[in-house]
Order: sequence, then structure tokens, then C-alpha cells
Amino acid sequence: IFGRFTSTTPGSQCQGEGRIITEPCPQCRGTGREKRQRSILVNIPAGVDDSTQIRLMGEGETGARGGSSGNLYITLSVLPHQFFTRDGDNILYELAINFAQAALGVEVKVPTLDGEVKLKITAGCQTGKVFQLKNKGISHLHRSGRGDQLVTLRIVTPDKLTKEQRQLFQELANSLRPAKSR
Repeated sequence: IFGRFTSTTPGSQCQGEGRIITEPCPQCRGTGREKRQRSILVNIPAGVDDSTQIRLMGEGETGARGGSSGNLYITLSVLPHQFFTRDGDNILYELAINFAQAALGVEVKVPTLDGEVKLKITAGCQTGKVFQLKNKGISHLHRSGRGDQLVTLRIVTPDKLTKEQRQLFQELANSLRPAKSR
């Protein structure tokens, strides 16, 4: 009912090579392959992100019994930036200004990957307002173009005031109408 089964395995001494090495060298111990380190130059394309893998064909371990070399896989770790955050191909940046600048409007210099650019903050801007700097983000991987840089406004309230500043703010507070609740 079950038929016949035949199983073949490589010989225990020659491991299927058809020859027995009687005096193996100390480096390869009879395997015919030797471990050694070498340095290779790797081109990292613009736009890679954390955990991106790069495959280098034929740069891996030498194949057994004269087979071709395998592939070498490199997994990249991208270090975080001091004040930029990445969101896909977009760069996020938080810009802190004081509330006098927010109320009156101001032109500020904003860092980008390409250097500083001027950004005009219009009068009356609120915390959370997002400004988009076109093509100032990360290069797209495997295609042309770049993402954007998104600048989020954060208005900072001072925690210490001089007597003169406190008096000026009190005068300003007396001249303003109370804010409306939503």
C-alpha cells in the first residue's frame, strides 16, 4: 500500500564532496572556506529612514562547494536630529516665539536642512499654526523631489517679568477686552 521509499544522505566523512581531507588546514578546518574581515564601500541613497535595508548582491558569505556568494544585508539606524523630527519625507520643526511677536507679527529665521530661510509670521497667529516650507524636507527615496518642512508655532509665555514689564502688561490687559470662550 505505501510503496517503497529511498533516502540518500551525504557520507559522514566526506559530506558529499567525494573526497576526504586527511590533514585539514588550521584556518578552514577542512571546509575549504576561511573567515576574514574586509571593508567595503556602501553608497547610502538620500532619503533612507531608520530600519531601511540595503542589499549588496554577491557580498555575503561564500557558497559551499564552490557555490556563488550570498548577499549582504545592511540595516540602517538613523540618529535623531537635535531639533528636527521626521514624518515620512516631511521635516517637522517647532518654532517658539513670544506673545508680543505673535500679536504684532514678525519675520524670523528658521533652520532647514539647506540652511536658514526667512519666515513671515503674520500678526495674531496662535499656538499650533503650521507653516509649510515647500521642498525643504527629505529627498524622496528612488524618485525625484523632496518632502516639505512643516513649522509649528508655539507661543511662549514668560515666567519671570521685571517690574516695568509687569506694569506694561497690566496696562495692556486693562486695554483689552476679555477673551471669549468657545
